[in-house]
Amino acid sequence: MPKQPATDLCGLFVRPNEVLKYQGSNLSFMGQNLASLAKTHGTPIYVYSKKRISQKIEKIKNAFQNNIGIHFAMKSNHNPKILQHIRSRGLGIDVVSGGEINRALECGFKPDQIIFSGVGKSQDEINLGVRKGIFLFNVESPQELERIGQIAGRQNKNVSLSFRINPDVNAQTHPYVTTGFRENKFGMDKSFIPELLRILKRYRKLKLMGLDFHIGSQLTDLKPFEDAVKKSIPLFTSLKNLGHAMTYFNTGGGIGISYKNEKTIDIDRYATQIQKLLKPLNCKILCEPGRFLVGDAGVLLTKVEYLKKTPHRNFIIANTGMHHLLRPALYDSYHHILPIKKSTRTTIVADVVGPICESSDWLAKKIKIPLPQMGDVLAICDVGAYGFVMANEYNLHPKPKEIVI
Repeated sequence: MPKQPATDLCGLFVRPNEVLKYQGSNLSFMGQNLASLAKTHGTPIYVYSKKRISQKIEKIKNAFQNNIGIHFAMKSNHNPKILQHIRSRGLGIDVVSGGEINRALECGFKPDQIIFSGVGKSQDEINLGVRKGIFLFNVESPQELERIGQIAGRQNKNVSLSFRINPDVNAQTHPYVTTGFRENKFGMDKSFIPELLRILKRYRKLKLMGLDFHIGSQLTDLKPFEDAVKKSIPLFTSLKNLGHAMTYFNTGGGIGISYKNEKTIDIDRYATQIQKLLKPLNCKILCEPGRFLVGDAGVLLTKVEYLKKTPHRNFIIANTGMHHLLRPALYDSYHHILPIKKSTRTTIVADVVGPICESSDWLAKKIKIPLPQMGDVLAICDVGAYGFVMANEYNLHPKPKEIVI
């Protein structure tokens, strides 16, 4: 029988592991008292755990027996202390902008640890990447390849490339984060290959080193990964037979986490299947995890400003909202919300909303939660990925603080 989630006195879900649990009456996050952190630093505030990130890194490394190049997807979390910690654990970095290249270098990553992804690389960004001598460009289109070739020629520098393939796999995730289906803007199918090869012949400074794909985010099923690998292998072999180095096969990122008791991908099985499929290619496997490494390594602490009861709804109005955590409004996503002090008060059904002048400014809808009081602090769970990186100052509210424990 599957292990049932633990509950507190009010029937609220509490993770049955070391990430979040009540110790006495206080909610702890990786052993740290959240009430103490809120009192010291104020709210709203993002809190990240280096220890949790290290655990997830080791999980991938051990599953692949260190036979993989891991490049953290910075788009999920660009906190400098987090990046420095990830670098210290031996990972490379995957970036999608010139700003992220500069942040990576500032945090100590070497150019040969940087993979540059992204569908809309500007001329200035490519100039920067070529000048710095980054490890790989993940190429998204023939026009991008042409631009890289021109810039490499002007700088008289060799540039290593990977073709981002669109394997036409429906990842069965939210449509906004599906990226490997034929209707998506990302990657290229096999019809692009003749033009890409013609461009490569014109630019001798360009070196095709491998293939990559990224089929979507928050994937909870292994089959789409397997299908994408199987569809990409014939093209990899064909390009290798034409004389291209084809040293790397990059399976991208997208491994999901459990936000609401979802079944997730078993990392050991994922590693076994990927290595089994790619073993005949005799290549180096790369991956670009983001959410998997940092998603559950972050919480957002927020203070209850007001309680508002209407004939139709109960509202808990907090001092954070869609301007600090966009995922609920953008993706209709779920984040568990817990009081940082265990409560025996009556449980109510309420929406948790923010101060922004938009009806889309909500963090949770119709959740069961002990009746809070003004000034109480709540913890919004699993915000380490795509949280602060999407925060903004809409309505001229300041961005929240961040601390790393």
